Amino acid sequence: MKKTIENRIKAFIGKSYASNRGKFYLLFVLLMVTLLINGCVNKSDPLSPQSNLLISERNFCVDFAPNPAYTLISGFEEMGKIAKIDRGRIVPVAIASDERIRDFALGVEYIIPGFADVYAQTGVIWAKAAAVGCTWGDIEPQPPIAGKHSYHWDVVDRVLLEYQQAGFQHFHIYVRCMNRWASSKPIKPIGGGSWLPKPEYMEDYKAFLRAFVQRYDTNNPNHAPGLLYPVEYWEIESEWGTGFWQGTLVEYLELLNIAYPTIKMANPRSNVILIGFFLAGVFEGHPDPREIPNTLAMMPAQQRRNTERYFADIKELLAHPNLFDVVEFHSLSDWSEIIGMSRFLRQTMHQYGYEKPIWVGDVNCTASPLVFWGIPVPPYTQKQKPAIDITLQALANPNHPRHEEVEMWLRAEQSEGLVKKTVLAMAEGLSGINIGNLKDEPIFGVLPQITGTTAFQGLIETRGFPPGPGEPRPPYYALKLLAEKLSGFSKVIPLNIGEGIYAYQFTVQGQPIYVLWYDDGKRYLPGDAKPTIQVEIRLPQRQYLLTETPITIDGLQTQVVMPSRGILKLRIGTVPLFLEPINEGMKTL
Repeated sequence: MKKTIENRIKAFIGKSYASNRGKFYLLFVLLMVTLLINGCVNKSDPLSPQSNLLISERNFCVDFAPNPAYTLISGFEEMGKIAKIDRGRIVPVAIASDERIRDFALGVEYIIPGFADVYAQTGVIWAKAAAVGCTWGDIEPQPPIAGKHSYHWDVVDRVLLEYQQAGFQHFHIYVRCMNRWASSKPIKPIGGGSWLPKPEYMEDYKAFLRAFVQRYDTNNPNHAPGLLYPVEYWEIESEWGTGFWQGTLVEYLELLNIAYPTIKMANPRSNVILIGFFLAGVFEGHPDPREIPNTLAMMPAQQRRNTERYFADIKELLAHPNLFDVVEFHSLSDWSEIIGMSRFLRQTMHQYGYEKPIWVGDVNCTASPLVFWGIPVPPYTQKQKPAIDITLQALANPNHPRHEEVEMWLRAEQSEGLVKKTVLAMAEGLSGINIGNLKDEPIFGVLPQITGTTAFQGLIETRGFPPGPGEPRPPYYALKLLAEKLSGFSKVIPLNIGEGIYAYQFTVQGQPIYVLWYDDGKRYLPGDAKPTIQVEIRLPQRQYLLTETPITIDGLQTQVVMPSRGILKLRIGTVPLFLEPINEGMKTL
């Protein structure tokens, strides 16, 4: 990633300093180093340890039939009709409509120079640039002289043109007003963060926004030389509540009141994205927003107050739909949070009488990242903490005797999580997803007991200095498989298969493709045996291609299967499976 680590960590430091004084000083050293490399860490706000109840292995004989509860929701009451909860685990019931999901956008995030060609080969055509290089202070480091502005576009030009030339066509950009000469308050030397510009510089901020939007609009005669596609998604600031925005909520709304009309006048086709919400530790395993009070009650008092305040901020920001076009949330925790967060945001918008597109971004597709500040991130539990510590030590140390085993486990977790988060985003009727990370950030491996798996999230290996693309990892191939199988889908229907089984029927070019996996609500570490369930599925009598999400670099594992008398028997585990009818001329290997 290319976000800075400092903002997320400092939001957590105030709550943890007293009991983690030694770790605080170690982390402070780490932060000083990160100022030189512009990295990022994934923060979580975990719940207290939860019990994880086993589901015994069972056999099911089911039809692939639409879920009768499949419907659009408008509030907590209607939400309760479709969200089925069993002993704290999800029985998957998704919501979607053809109108909302037919243009689903699959993208990558924190794009960096030198990596465009390798990621274009996945078939993905959406991308999101990091805030680094896109802040006002980066582009206009000196105030205008005699009303003349001097903008530095070289960093943004380089990365956007490289990715456009490689085949990417659609882009999101973070726009931050952080600028030392224009800021209403001093910008912190460590962690930075945006403040509202001084009143005397507000016209300069507007000029910066106009120049930024018009430079990357192909319909503007003064656009960047070589620009192939317009940039039409602009996110005002980057993340709520983690220090990237230092001002108050009222001040952020004041900024939106300025930014929204300015961007719209510069390019009426532009979409303004509300600052992203990051709320880990609430919806993992809890898809029904009516569970929020119970979830909050399980939290320590200070964490509960902070989370309640965050919910209040979300509702207040969403109360101003005239100031944005798109809502975004950041998914850095377990894949199961996608359902609950999506429904909460949509339900809140419905309470205000509107609905806007929802994107999920800043997607960490892997193991949650196991811990933050030494606390297991749900659904991992405190009981697993000793094994988690050993796992992180082995992952961070190439000479550890279990390093290879643990790394293979992590790559499999990445692949599974990437597919699950994307499929759930599609099934929940979201507009798109942006997936990271494009490369590892090794500096965060110095203190894995604090940063978890953050250092090791890259979808590909890197080599050389500065790091360049190396060999793809399993999650890279998982992303490619998603693009190949589900791009351009016109419909998705959740299916009632059985308890703990996630199953979705997609329609792609008029043909069905099924995606399914099993979840018992627990999370497993290296060496643990993962559960499976035998299912019997009624299908039309013909041949089907079964493709397993790649969890190794040994290539796609496929097999041709056929029902017997209309019943297909499958053993389903945590690895998502793609099932599709074989048509004439279709490749099966």
